[in-house]
Amino acid sequence: MKEIEIVDDPDKIKIIIEETRSKILRLLRFRDMTISEIASILNKDVSTIYRHIKKLEKAGFVKITGERKTHNVPEKIYGRTAKTILLAPETYEKSDVAKKIAKKRTEIIKTSLEQLGYTIKDFDGMVDMLVYLDELAVHELENLNRDMDWNTLWRLKLILILLNIDHKKLEELRKIIHSPTS
Repeated sequence: MKEIEIVDDPDKIKIIIEETRSKILRLLRFRDMTISEIASILNKDVSTIYRHIKKLEKAGFVKITGERKTHNVPEKIYGRTAKTILLAPETYEKSDVAKKIAKKRTEIIKTSLEQLGYTIKDFDGMVDMLVYLDELAVHELENLNRDMDWNTLWRLKLILILLNIDHKKLEELRKIIHSPTS
């Protein structure tokens, strides 16, 4: 199993962000499971889970990790292909899906910053800035071949952004987001 997979293909992102498939991937973070186990936990029909698993398998997010017999009936066990899956739709390709995801992420960040007392002057500028910041780290993270937990990965991404940020871009960010103390 890979430690990290960075997904930037809009077609793969469409597959992974669908609600049931997203829930399946979250379940498989804890342990590998059969389709019937997943169906039982999610309270869904086995045929529905089967269709979702097949889409995830075709996209490369899950794979067969074994087989188990229950009452002499063999059932395949599925697991994730990567411990951590990072969605990076903003990099490489500007599709409608990428734009929607970037905008949704930015709306969440904007609301959170406003709750902390910050003022956002230019929402579209903030979307562009967050795309820029993601791109600073994602190219290097793709080459990473090392085990680490999510918090360590997040800190590494932050360090890469800080090391690579252009000072003019940092000033632009400060103009877009005003501190509650300034």
